[in-house]
Amino acid sequence: MPGRQTLIGAVVLGVAALGLGVLGIKGDLPLPGRSSEAVVVFESPTNGLDIGSPVNFRGVPVGAVERITVKVDPVDHHTYMPVYILFDPAHAPGRGDLPPLPQLVANGLRAEMTLHSLVTGQTELDLDLDPGSPVHLHPDLTDLPEIPMGQTALQQLEAMMVSTSMEGLRHDLATALASVHKLVADVNATMPGMMTSIHDTSARSDMAVRQIRAVVIDAQNRASVSINKLDRLIATNTRQFEGRRAELLALIANTRQTMAQSRETLASLRALLDPQSRDMLNLNDTMRDVMEAGYGLRGFANEVESNPQLLLMGRNQ
Repeated sequence: MPGRQTLIGAVVLGVAALGLGVLGIKGDLPLPGRSSEAVVVFESPTNGLDIGSPVNFRGVPVGAVERITVKVDPVDHHTYMPVYILFDPAHAPGRGDLPPLPQLVANGLRAEMTLHSLVTGQTELDLDLDPGSPVHLHPDLTDLPEIPMGQTALQQLEAMMVSTSMEGLRHDLATALASVHKLVADVNATMPGMMTSIHDTSARSDMAVRQIRAVVIDAQNRASVSINKLDRLIATNTRQFEGRRAELLALIANTRQTMAQSRETLASLRALLDPQSRDMLNLNDTMRDVMEAGYGLRGFANEVESNPQLLLMGRNQ
């Protein structure tokens, strides 16, 4: 009898163990352990986040922070902060009321650190679905299921600015491309007439260049003739000047001698016209004698005119 009870107990325990194994494999058994854990890898500081900090999914508490570690990449020396999350059994992904974690991540599950208390500065982890956010995982840091980080407000603003800049750049490029197409069309439309005008201008330019060359050659020839005539004239004048040089020198000497004589004559005239000179005094005396003689002749003429007989009889004494 005891052996039979032992056998029945062993069978019951075996069936129970088998059932638990099947439930565990299917994921319907909420057993605590690594299947209820996940990790969020932060590349920025985790200020205010501590062990026991709440983990919420769209405002519903689903777990807490289990531990926080620090890892440094030996290649690029970048620092990572893995934050390990322990889900409550009732909300464990794939075992509670949430779908499996890989499905949630594929549907856009992202983690974000938000301020929990403004007074204490404590932060918490918020889980939400954001399918448009990029996925950046770190499989080399942990073997647990990883929840990607969501974009912060600053990152969202930067992405929006980049998107806006790209849209503006795309619009500017499209406008510039349209302008280039229009310019090419205008050039194609005006190119034949432009080429004809260029050819005509080139032909006229060649003709003008030939005419200018002819004018320059003619001017050079005339200038050469004029220079030759000027050279001959200079040579002739030089010869004539050399031939007349002696005559000019003699004329200059005669002129100098005449000037000296003129100076002497002028000095003599000045001495003669001096009122105190002897010649001037003699001339004055002679002039007085001549005047007195003139007066006498005039008186005699008057007497002869009044009495012509004086010429025959003479004047009575």
